[in-house]
Parts: sequence; C-alpha cells; structure tokens
Amino acid sequence: MIGLDKKSDCAHVFIVLADLYKQPTRDIWDEIQQQDLLKKLEVSVNELFSIDFSIEEVLPENYGEFRELFMTSIGSTQKKAALPIESLYKQWTQDETWTLPFARDRIYILGDSALHIIYLLEKLKIEIPNELQGMPDHLAILLELLAYFIEHAPEHSTAEFLDDHFDWLDEFELQLLEVTVHPFYQRLTRGLIEILKAQRNSYL
Repeated sequence: MIGLDKKSDCAHVFIVLADLYKQPTRDIWDEIQQQDLLKKLEVSVNELFSIDFSIEEVLPENYGEFRELFMTSIGSTQKKAALPIESLYKQWTQDETWTLPFARDRIYILGDSALHIIYLLEKLKIEIPNELQGMPDHLAILLELLAYFIEHAPEHSTAEFLDDHFDWLDEFELQLLEVTVHPFYQRLTRGLIEILKAQRNSYL
C-alpha cells in the first residue's frame, strides 16, 4: 500500500509530465524558467522512483524554439511528427463484429482505446482540453487520468489502467527517434517509460 503523501507526490509528477506533452504555452515556459519546474521534476523522479532523469540540460534555448520543436517532434501531422496518440499504435478495434476494411488496421484515431478513455472521462466528469479535442487518448490525457487514478482509485484499478493504456510507448519512442534528432522529447519519453514501469512495479 502506497502512503497518501507519496500518492499525491507521484500524481504530481505525472501531471507535470502530461503538461510537457502538450503544446508549450508561455505559462509553462515561464514556470520552467522562473520556478525551476524541470529541476524540481528531476529531483522528484529521483526521490520517488530512484531514477536518474535529466531533461533540463536538453531544453530548447528559447520559447520559440520550444514551440517549433513540439510541432516537428510530436505536434503536427503536416510536419510528419510522431503523434503521441494511443489509437495510432494499436489495431483500430478488437471487436470481431466490425466489418469495415480498416477495422484491423492501425494509424487511425478514435479506436477502442479512445472509446474507453471517453467512457472514463465522462464517468469522472473530466473535460478534454480544447487543444486536445478529438484526441481523447492523447498521452497528455492518459497521464492526467493516471494521476487521478493514483490518488483516487484502488491500486488494482490503477495497475490495470497502466497495463491497458501505456503498452504502446516503446513503438512511439521508435517513431520519435525517426522524426527528430533533438534529444528533448526523446529523453522525456525514455524517462517516462522508466517511470511508468517503476509505478507499475509498486503494485506488485
């Protein structure tokens, strides 16, 4: 059983990680620059998960570069980025009754995983941010839901959520390596995979 204080601290780590997968805003940039957001994140990850996580040193030099890196790495189909959306990396549906030609294909949004997240969000009365409309299983939303589960759900439910919705990140990481040479999102994603594994192991 994880203590309440540690649950809250772990949940906060995943909230910060979620923000880093969203389109950078001036507010998040100011928090990084003025409040040492990334340094605090690194310390928390080390203390909570015993993982050496170093990301501040590869942060783009300015806000404009950060926004451009987001678009070319994980934020734009027009720039052939590796979009962090679960449905794109999984068979569109497991329902054998579907006869659509693409039902067994991947690379389509709003598949089974997205429908499950929509169901959870509606049940929990959590709204999807405007910038992520149409992408309910975007990684940022999954991480925010995970944070909610850590604080409010039974541990077996959180473990099941981890097993169901984060098993595609290795493939996402490979695609990310193909679309960008800048290490920021690469290192962020490698660290996230290790953190999620440590969180899952805490329920064994």
